[in-house]
Amino acid sequence: MKTKSKTAAMFLMASTLLVATACSSGDETKSSQPSDNPSPSATSKEDNKSTAKTDSKKIKMKVITITTDENRNKIMEKFIKPNIATALPNLEVEFEPGGGGEDMANKLKTLNASGDMPDVFWNDAGYFTPLKSTGSILDLTPYISKDGFLGKYAVPDALKHVDNGIYSLSSGADTYFTPVIFYHKDMFEKAGVKVPTTFDELIQISKTLKSKGMVPAVTPGKDGWGPKLFMLQQMIQTGDPQAMADLVSNKTDFNNPSVKEGAARIEKLVKEGVFPDGIANIDYGPAMEMFTSKKAAMLWQFTWELPNLAKDETVDFFPFPSASDKYNPTKNVQFWGSPVNGYAVNGKTKNPEEAVKLAEFLAMADALYFESTGAPISLKTGNKAMDRSPLMQKFVDWYNPIPNKIASWALNSLDAKTSAEVSTQGANLLTGEYSADKFNDAMNKIWSQNTWFAK
Repeated sequence: MKTKSKTAAMFLMASTLLVATACSSGDETKSSQPSDNPSPSATSKEDNKSTAKTDSKKIKMKVITITTDENRNKIMEKFIKPNIATALPNLEVEFEPGGGGEDMANKLKTLNASGDMPDVFWNDAGYFTPLKSTGSILDLTPYISKDGFLGKYAVPDALKHVDNGIYSLSSGADTYFTPVIFYHKDMFEKAGVKVPTTFDELIQISKTLKSKGMVPAVTPGKDGWGPKLFMLQQMIQTGDPQAMADLVSNKTDFNNPSVKEGAARIEKLVKEGVFPDGIANIDYGPAMEMFTSKKAAMLWQFTWELPNLAKDETVDFFPFPSASDKYNPTKNVQFWGSPVNGYAVNGKTKNPEEAVKLAEFLAMADALYFESTGAPISLKTGNKAMDRSPLMQKFVDWYNPIPNKIASWALNSLDAKTSAEVSTQGANLLTGEYSADKFNDAMNKIWSQNTWFAK
């Protein structure tokens, strides 16, 4: 997306369609587009219909969404706030920042306990179960089936939870997010190192980078963010993909030698100085800043940051290096996402139909944003996808053909209590003073008490 005007044109069209689907009068009209609409590609292929008249008294709605990364902030500032009044004129929406991770989980658990849940909120597997058990999450299936929004998804079944309910709406971009190692090509060249293909080579180039006065790698470590969401999985998976797949599906535990070795690799990474001192206390923003300001040569992060990082021509990426001959990065990859991740509606909201419309609008905002970056999505906007950057195209060409895509353990295997415990244990492991053996012993007990698979 090259200009704000084109962004606005695409969004207004899609959101007009979204509202029209539910409350069309049946009269076709042309959508209102900015005067400098650059091309027909900014308009939808679907018919536009007029929206219902605005009620004399607006319905008040409250939304809490994640606010931890640049993408989320851009979606809010450029896609949601400028367009919501036009798309949903009968609503008065209050947005409250939720942060992310444990902060978001704690906020929603507190609001749920006090009976003060928002009408719409960003749902997450880490706190889905306790909210659902109290009736605080609405099954969206009848609403999105009736108004046709479900039909906008390329793979509607991907939205279904194990009980066949649909509790969240997203852009579908999550399936295309995976952790990789971003790096500055010029810093590698200056240090005289090449992209590693094995775990041992990764340790070795990190030592060389450090000897040149560079921080080898950084990742968000605070509250065990990195270890829980991808690092442990990568360190197990790059040694034994099947062991990781078995852990995700509860077919093994932390007595498995391959699982134990994964934790041991994290301990080694810390002790070999791959990460900066105090990595266990480095939050998401500071970690990103260390890399973008070239204080660190590598960034371990999900590809949702790829569109932003691609603006720097010195940035490239490579998949996590192999730790054994059981792993091949062209055949195995972790994918982000869970059917319960996305915009959810409070099951106790006084205005469920309007809240569902709001959730649909927010999901479409996500879709239009990620579409504008060239990222693949499964929620169809009706617009022609924008050209991809070379780095995004490189990612898609690598990712799409991979046959064995392993679901993210953190989103698909942990109940709320286990998720919180994993965060704590992961943070401990990053201190360098907590052994992998202690981590595995603690995790085995925690894992045995996990109720996720009891549902």
